Amino acid sequence: MPEHLNCQIETYTDAREGIHSAGDIVFLDNPSAGQISAFKDGSYIQFILVACADLDQIETLGNELLGADEVWEKPYNDRLLTLRFLKLLEMAQSRKNSRIQEICLDTLLECMPDMVWFKDVKGSHVKVNSVFCQTVGKPKEVVTGKDHCFIWDISKEEFEKGQFVCKETDEFVMTKRQKCFSTEKVSSQHGMRQFNTYKAPVIDDQGNLLGTVGIGHDITALENMSAELELILRSMPFAILVWNEEGTIINSNEKFEEYFGISKSEIIGQKSTAWSKEILKDFKEMNDVGYTEAKVYYDAPDMGPRILEINEVPIHDVFHNEAGRLCIYRDITKERELEEKIIKSSNSDFLTGLNNRRSFYQYIRENRRYQELGLLYVDLDRFKYINDTYGHKVGDEALVITAELLKECFPKDFIARIGGDEFLITKLGAFTETKLAEEASHFLERMGQTFSNSVCFQMLSASIGISSTKGADLDIDELIRQSDAALYEAKQAGRARYCFYSKHSCDK
Repeated sequence: MPEHLNCQIETYTDAREGIHSAGDIVFLDNPSAGQISAFKDGSYIQFILVACADLDQIETLGNELLGADEVWEKPYNDRLLTLRFLKLLEMAQSRKNSRIQEICLDTLLECMPDMVWFKDVKGSHVKVNSVFCQTVGKPKEVVTGKDHCFIWDISKEEFEKGQFVCKETDEFVMTKRQKCFSTEKVSSQHGMRQFNTYKAPVIDDQGNLLGTVGIGHDITALENMSAELELILRSMPFAILVWNEEGTIINSNEKFEEYFGISKSEIIGQKSTAWSKEILKDFKEMNDVGYTEAKVYYDAPDMGPRILEINEVPIHDVFHNEAGRLCIYRDITKERELEEKIIKSSNSDFLTGLNNRRSFYQYIRENRRYQELGLLYVDLDRFKYINDTYGHKVGDEALVITAELLKECFPKDFIARIGGDEFLITKLGAFTETKLAEEASHFLERMGQTFSNSVCFQMLSASIGISSTKGADLDIDELIRQSDAALYEAKQAGRARYCFYSKHSCDK
């Protein structure tokens, strides 16, 4: 007995008992008429049937012995009997191995989520899986052995035309003996279906073509989803860009073309990182909820930059792996302009357009650090008289003209209107008292020139109080108090002049 084989022998006096417990090999000794066919038909187990008979029985049974796998003639030759028995064991093992392989193949086919089929060279389906049967709407026992026309319910004429059938790819695979990939449309009981189809020739070890094997991945639902996605993308009021897990752009919408002036055909296939570096500028840092901003600049002279809010959303597959990203670009240019207007309004004086008291303190907080700081406190002389005599409209005009003169004379400094007719000029950095005096004097001179020819403003002038500090030790409110004290000294000295703060202020 070969080492890789083992056997167990059981004997029965009644052949009917053996029918229900047949093993891999069954020896039927001296079979009677009709016994062989009864034995084979009554068993659901595949086995090798050996009929053992003498010459007279062989003559009597005749063609009935064709139902047996082997016929052993009695009497036996011991040496020949041994060889034939060992050969039977090898045959039984080979059949068992083939059966196991077939079970494995069938199990594998049933595990496949796609349609799988095997055809012979005539185009008949010799093996299919359950997904195939579900797709065509026919059970396995009906489709096995049938051709394409029967399975898909199409006429021979339609098949010969080659439309919505797989004739051309089948012929290619068998003629060229090469694998083939195609997208095929098939008319089925469920309507038109579209498949990504993979086919390959089946060739034995002698190089003979046995048929073809095919796998059909139904992409009808995916195609419909893509159409729905296209509708969604077109209806979105934002620019949208989609790229796969490799960062290659695979889709965009019409709003994207509008925002960036680039067509879909130009952008598809590009890497998203390379594209964004070339087009998007002035990137802001990503915030905590995954949003950032960037600008797009246009060549057209009449078009300013477009400010975009950018949000990337990961796309996950059924296994929760990131399969790509969808990026949404929202035009927030108007929003940012409005925000700037609101901020400017909250930080500006409505009448003169100068900064207000609130923005003055914010400016000091953000910029003072350890720099030298100088303040020029400006107050109009006899402003109440102008208002009372000529009315508030003329008084407002005087304030607007004063604001323009301040911007003209102190173009690099921070200027704020902090009260009715009170203004504050802030100087940061290196400066000298001489420079402050020159600028204050120049402003007073420009006021005199501007208002002297007007009947309403002839009496209008300004007094200036100046204070400064070399570092950050002095509180800003204290510095304002000092400049106000110097302003008082200027008023007391006769108006229309400036005065530096000191413990013993000098009349300038």
